[in-house]
Amino acid sequence: MELRGEYRIPAGRDRVFTALCDPAVLMRCIPVLEEMERLSPTDYTARVRASVGPLKARFSGKLHLDPVEAPRSYLLLAEGSGGLAGMVKGQARVTLEEADGHTHLSYTLEAALGGAVGRMAVKLVQAKADRVITAFFERFSAEIGAV
Repeated sequence: MELRGEYRIPAGRDRVFTALCDPAVLMRCIPVLEEMERLSPTDYTARVRASVGPLKARFSGKLHLDPVEAPRSYLLLAEGSGGLAGMVKGQARVTLEEADGHTHLSYTLEAALGGAVGRMAVKLVQAKADRVITAFFERFSAEIGAV
């Protein structure tokens, strides 16, 4: 599964990058995130609750942030398991360009799904992912713009 998107965030690039690495900010902005802990400057653990169609599950996993050219771009690697619901493994490439006090964020997300979640219709999973991503950026933009 592959998703791409672009968003305009009402803050400078350094502030956006810092907020994207802050578990407290992410907890407030990612609607499916139940728990997140920073283990090091580049490693995190997280737990999300997911419901796609009739499937409801909790996935626990690890995230690794590879700051390729921080704060201009980074690679996020993720892997998690939801028990009988399946597994997910993926990566997101994120680019942050500053213009006129705002940040233009673009991303490409590639994910491999296994188990029950992997057997669900790809369109259904993509639609759910699109809704979660849209909700995240709405909340994130409001939060970062309010400070």
